[in-house]
Amino acid sequence: GGLLAHHRAARTCCLPDSRYARMDDPAFDVGGGVALITGANQGLGFELAKRIAHMPRVFKVVLACRNEQRANEAREKLQGLFADKSFEVVVMLVDTEDTTSCRDFGAKWTATVNAPVDLFLMNAGGMGGRDASDIMQPSGSTRIFAMNVLGHVEMFDALSRANMLSPKCKVVYVGSETAVGMGPFPKPDLRDADNIAAHISNTYNDPTGNTAIKWIGPGNMGQSGYGTCKAIAALYFSALARRHPSMKILTVSPGGTRGTNAHAKSGWFFGNLIPFMMVVFGVGHPLAKGAERLQYGFFVDEDPYVSGAFVASKAIAPPVGKCVDYRSFKKTENVFGDEKLQDAAYEAVRRFMR
Repeated sequence: GGLLAHHRAARTCCLPDSRYARMDDPAFDVGGGVALITGANQGLGFELAKRIAHMPRVFKVVLACRNEQRANEAREKLQGLFADKSFEVVVMLVDTEDTTSCRDFGAKWTATVNAPVDLFLMNAGGMGGRDASDIMQPSGSTRIFAMNVLGHVEMFDALSRANMLSPKCKVVYVGSETAVGMGPFPKPDLRDADNIAAHISNTYNDPTGNTAIKWIGPGNMGQSGYGTCKAIAALYFSALARRHPSMKILTVSPGGTRGTNAHAKSGWFFGNLIPFMMVVFGVGHPLAKGAERLQYGFFVDEDPYVSGAFVASKAIAPPVGKCVDYRSFKKTENVFGDEKLQDAAYEAVRRFMR
């Protein structure tokens, strides 16, 4: 009865009654015990690390971070929260912007952990600062695309080559409603593999003069290309899910969440004023609610949290409340439900792999 009620709640709303979100609920347990989380030292990554560490069968949580000091502080905090539980917290240094190091992640994982990944949260990324669109990576992609998408793709492939992904691995990529265009983020123009590759390499120009990854607004207000990156990623991971049918792979947006680090280095307006206004005016939901969406991505197997999905807010002003699968949602299905476009994104992204 409890599990049925839990599933019924998942179908009707992305944030069910809190009694269904108890971290010790058997419905939220996992088949294996190794979790990998990027960007895990703060915000959503650390919040989900706490939730996963609470699972009875989880015996190892790997915090994959680029800042060693902050990662070690997060490890100590996590171990302190669960001092009575027998599990290990491991720190591994990785920067998703550095795709070369991500490409070697499988070998590093084998040497450090040597156990297949059961849960993989792809959380690292963000708007990346003003130079994120100007700095090109050795792969030929922009910095903002590397840190948000390409680094995670390389990590997945590296772990796969090393046979370090569980056959039933659950992968959640952290998405965003900016992928459909909202506020200062224009609706991405995605048509085919060549067009998508042009976005990734910042060689795309549309008739309005907006390049794929161009700073917009007065001063350092925001980055239009962040939404484009998230759109390409959602399409890519839908295609990847079809290529790995035994795994669960999906994109989940935490929604308008207060307390994340997504706006870091995004100028005064996005980096300071917007997060402040979200708190003062109560716009968006707390960090715990955003993490709960990601938790559901791992542990609920009912619509919309199914493999291949792009789960995000039905409403985007603000992006909170009920979730839908953008592949079948009327306003977005023509883009995210298009398997040919998903495959085009898959092909385009892999042109930048080495």
